[in-house]
Amino acid sequence: MNQKKKFALAGGGYCLYAPRFPRFADRPGFADEASIGNALLPSVFFLSLVEGKRELRLHWRSSVEEGGRLLSTFDDGAGIKLVERRFVTQDDRFVSEIELTNGSKVDRELTIVLWTTTDPEGEPVSLEGDSFRIRRALKTGDGVEVPADIHYSNPDSKGARCLQGFFAEGGSDLPDFEETPWFELEGMPTPRAKRPMEKPSPIVAGSRVYCGLFRPIPLKVGAKAEHRLEANVVFKGKGVNFRARRPDPKDENGWHTFWEKVPRFACDNKELERVVRHRFELLHLLRQPHGAGLFTSPAVCEGNGPFHQPSSFSTPSIMREARWLQDPTLARGCLKAFFDNILHNGQVPGRLYMAGTNANDFYHADWGGGFESLDAIHPDKATKKAVLMAMQRYVKWLANNRDPEGSGLTDIVNHFEAGQEFSRRYMVIDGKADRAIEFTEQFRLKGIDASVFRYRMVKWLHKVAEEIQEKAMANRFAAEAEVILDTIRKKMWDEKAGLFMDLDPDNRRKTNVKAAVGFYPLATDIPNPKQVDRMLETLHDRNEFWTRFPVPSIAVSDTTYDATGKWKGTRKGCPWNGRVWPVVNSHILEGLTHWAERGHKKAQKLATELLHKTIEMLSGKAEGSDLANSLEHYNPDTGVGSRYRGVDHYLGAFVLDNVFRIACGFAIRYGEVQDDPIGDAIDFKLQGMPLGNKVFDVERKNGRLRVQPH
Repeated sequence: MNQKKKFALAGGGYCLYAPRFPRFADRPGFADEASIGNALLPSVFFLSLVEGKRELRLHWRSSVEEGGRLLSTFDDGAGIKLVERRFVTQDDRFVSEIELTNGSKVDRELTIVLWTTTDPEGEPVSLEGDSFRIRRALKTGDGVEVPADIHYSNPDSKGARCLQGFFAEGGSDLPDFEETPWFELEGMPTPRAKRPMEKPSPIVAGSRVYCGLFRPIPLKVGAKAEHRLEANVVFKGKGVNFRARRPDPKDENGWHTFWEKVPRFACDNKELERVVRHRFELLHLLRQPHGAGLFTSPAVCEGNGPFHQPSSFSTPSIMREARWLQDPTLARGCLKAFFDNILHNGQVPGRLYMAGTNANDFYHADWGGGFESLDAIHPDKATKKAVLMAMQRYVKWLANNRDPEGSGLTDIVNHFEAGQEFSRRYMVIDGKADRAIEFTEQFRLKGIDASVFRYRMVKWLHKVAEEIQEKAMANRFAAEAEVILDTIRKKMWDEKAGLFMDLDPDNRRKTNVKAAVGFYPLATDIPNPKQVDRMLETLHDRNEFWTRFPVPSIAVSDTTYDATGKWKGTRKGCPWNGRVWPVVNSHILEGLTHWAERGHKKAQKLATELLHKTIEMLSGKAEGSDLANSLEHYNPDTGVGSRYRGVDHYLGAFVLDNVFRIACGFAIRYGEVQDDPIGDAIDFKLQGMPLGNKVFDVERKNGRLRVQPH
């Protein structure tokens, strides 16, 4: 399977079919990995076409995506053609619609079999006459369990029969009917009555349960037959009881409903077009509704695979992407979902799960920057009032737990919670920092990124409190912001290195580690003009950060720098010792824009160059592809992304903001679209851009910007 051409299916529910390493994309059914909530299922179901006692070997001919559905064509080389439309619905149904055509010269007696395997633990498989049901608390690694109830059926017509279930030892995970217990039996055995399977005693470790359903499909010469097979996922367990409303049959996967609310972007730069389209596609694939368990508001998952749950590390960036949708519900929901579930002590959970949170799980995040950006396009006092008190509790938690001495700087206590593990930032404090395996306190480091995030949040909450007439609260936030700004500017600046640095709280000395997060203050009023000049010199230094594809997460001159992601000789999944992370680029681009708007010529030049290089990576151009991508991190020398991770749908950066502000040259300020190029702005059309409760068409033609109602 070409790793550059992988398909992803979702309907805006809690399920996603975006396997990291697809092995069976050329087989019908959902034979590869699927996400059920935050749990990973090795496969959903297999489809086999049987004639007599022989499984027909179907040859894959083509696959194409149409309206969020995967249309695949197969044949057996002897006249049988199978066309499959595969999709995931808004109410979490994995659907395979098949059309069989007999192009041979004889009548054929075929049987379609939907089958799967599961473990023998938990509630036994229920055999229900013409369907079967698997109830399990699904769990992956240390994640919270997902109470899933999956009903497999052929719902469009009568005639399907449930197969007798079997316990079996051994076998592989291949979608081959010959491996099933039914293959060696005469005919297709069915259970005597509707009932749960009886478990054998004892259950041998490593055994599996085979379950399925079948239906005969006689096909005369030239005849066609159409059938629908599906696995319907509902969630029912402790604290969770959710069954989604059945969607409109004309738009079962929510494709048309979603794209009707998406602005349409066009320009002569096809790389930019691809990236913008892809960012909206990610929102379509990774969005989740409200209603199940802790999901009190709609939210967006961080990515596919192990990242298929909302994460506080990425959610502020996702809010900035989602704010460009005409419907603000998703962007606001991302914010509210986390602060609705704030822990009793004021800590924001690191991830949101359907059935619980983990108190040890925490990320420092740019909540202030995300909230302020959202409010610029979709201002709403109700949202501010809904989250202000919870955000105030979070600010107090940061002060009490991550700044107990009241320094104004914010502590990082393990190499996970800044989302930047495997970096020398932490090793200079604790030589065993990279051995941590969970989110527990291991050291104390005054982090520049964490301190900037806290500053931006406190400063924004000051404005919010003033707007909704919370004067006492506003005064407290203003005083705290002043202390943080002054301390970062004086204590964390390193003139020799030319950027801001982390501090060792024990000796109050800078760590002398040049990390890319040291440029984060550029997006604020923290640095003075002289510091900005020095920072841009460091950023543009080819021996430090200005690689062929900038910006590496740590300076090239660092002793641990490695462009290929190796840390101590082992390639890591999430290395922060030299790889290029789009989220870092987004923050740096925002900072360059901040000073470019103020007339800084070098900031204007670097912003344009950095965006160009970032788009080269994200558009696929750097690796000679015409397919946009959204990988976690990239090689600073080649621009090739981390395909070895299999995580192809990762939302961690606010790329749309960067594109519209820098490439298109317009800004959203004071409730209006302002023409403010910081470089050579391109000609473009953006139709259906939201602003407040209105929608506009924004166009630049021959250098002139025009804004008119949509």
